[in-house]
Amino acid sequence: MGLAASKRIGRAVGPILAMSASLLAAPAALSATPDAKALATATAPFTARFNVDKAGLPLGDTRFTLARDASKPSCFVYRGQAHPNALAGLFLGDIDERSRFCIVDGEIRPMRFSHSEKGEANKSYTLIFDWPAGKARYTDKAGRHRTFDITPGVQDPLSLQIAARAWVAGASDSASGEQGFPLVDDDGVKTFKLTRAPANAVKTPAGRYDVLKVARADSPDHTLELWLAKGEHFIPVQVTTGKDGRVFTMKATALSFQD
Repeated sequence: MGLAASKRIGRAVGPILAMSASLLAAPAALSATPDAKALATATAPFTARFNVDKAGLPLGDTRFTLARDASKPSCFVYRGQAHPNALAGLFLGDIDERSRFCIVDGEIRPMRFSHSEKGEANKSYTLIFDWPAGKARYTDKAGRHRTFDITPGVQDPLSLQIAARAWVAGASDSASGEQGFPLVDDDGVKTFKLTRAPANAVKTPAGRYDVLKVARADSPDHTLELWLAKGEHFIPVQVTTGKDGRVFTMKATALSFQD
């Protein structure tokens, strides 16, 4: 929807990419196929910039871009880049995530995902999606290899953000709801359970926005909340994410759209 906590933010937002409350009392349904209008909203090319802080302490900035794949009109490249400031840079380097996904039979289908952390070979990895074989093949820069079983509907940490935005775009502005989104990353396959609800307008350095709020609801220890701007293709304009009481905040500083 992903900065010091950019890996977690990338899985929100990941957009991630990329979305905690208490565990849901009942299981959420797995992600449904969005309609064509919702897909068009969620895949409109854009650039969004954010500042990132922890308890008011500036940590750096992030930039997310969604663009069409010039070689195949039904495919897109979604990229998230995190640049720590001088203070945060003492502890971590630049982070770069990229997802190439395509629209196949009306569904968002990831094809390739990469996560790169400067100076961190063990945390830098690539996922290649072999859909005919039902496999996601993991390789990291330390030379490790793993293979995960996948089924249609599984997302990567950044394409998950696109799928969640399409889900919100296809619902009524005033409707609350919950949905399950299968995700594969370096830890394997899991399901993110998200809730959607109306929320008060938020103000960021980029402006004031009418929003819907999406939150992760499958882990009491992991917080993920996104405020999606109704008039801006449901792009997240504010994100909070954290674990064990350590909370990070992203706020939009600029949004722009491309034809």
